[in-house]
Amino acid sequence: MGTTTQVTGNGPLEFTNANGKQISIPLSALYFDGSGTLQVDSTWAAASGLKPNTGVLGYAQSEGLITPAPAPPPFAAMIIKAADQGTGGNNITVAISDISPATDPTQTTFSITVTESDVYQGLTAATIESTLGSSTVSGSTLVPVKTGTSPGLVQVESGSVDTSGFPNTTTNANLQGDPAELAVDGDGSPAVVFTLLAKKTGADGAATQIDISPDTSSPPSSSNPTFTLTASWSKMINDVTLATLVSTIQSEFGYEITVSLPGSGAYSVPAAASSTLSGGTPGTSASATLFTGV
Repeated sequence: MGTTTQVTGNGPLEFTNANGKQISIPLSALYFDGSGTLQVDSTWAAASGLKPNTGVLGYAQSEGLITPAPAPPPFAAMIIKAADQGTGGNNITVAISDISPATDPTQTTFSITVTESDVYQGLTAATIESTLGSSTVSGSTLVPVKTGTSPGLVQVESGSVDTSGFPNTTTNANLQGDPAELAVDGDGSPAVVFTLLAKKTGADGAATQIDISPDTSSPPSSSNPTFTLTASWSKMINDVTLATLVSTIQSEFGYEITVSLPGSGAYSVPAAASSTLSGGTPGTSASATLFTGV
């Protein structure tokens, strides 16, 4: 039958047929097909002789006596939170796609893509540490030194900054190792202008990608040049089910997000949509509620 929509109206649908017989069809026997045409199920169609777009059905639809029932409102499927507190979580987007429905909803598969993109404009070597924050590396751990005004995916290694330097243009450069880091060179001597560190330890820190480009002004000016730094992180996992949802979030996306039950107390398949987390502050994790389809 394909996609159908239930009807609403002051039912039942009653009429007198060509033989003078009174016919009464319950609203439950009527539906709108995928093209929006009012139909009657096969049993009642055979008994009544009704055909779509003509006669009683056509009249009932054209006059608005029978209309599509309102779709039920979506409800919360799950709650997503940033794994770390702070404003950086407001840059995280969770996208649901490639939904493959199954008769058993627990076997429905879908894809999850988590992306964070932090863009810092107007930076200089002298301001980058106060903006991103900084840590020192002690063995395999990071020791916080300074809290930045806009912390996100990356911070600066304390003591690595040449405040008089200017970084070279950098494209699609990944942090390396664990703790993951990237030395950013300039034209000076020594070449390193600053070293970036991942926001925390873990193998997923090396998935952080860096782009740096000089800012331009109009008219161009050589005094007090600034640059834009973009730090991004993205991962996509396919064929997720409700049964594997929690373990997938923990193992594949735990660097960036967590998942928890909605108010209903049960997870549901979310709609194909993109949701950006919000509400992140220095003491609060950004969050978003994903909803079911309508």
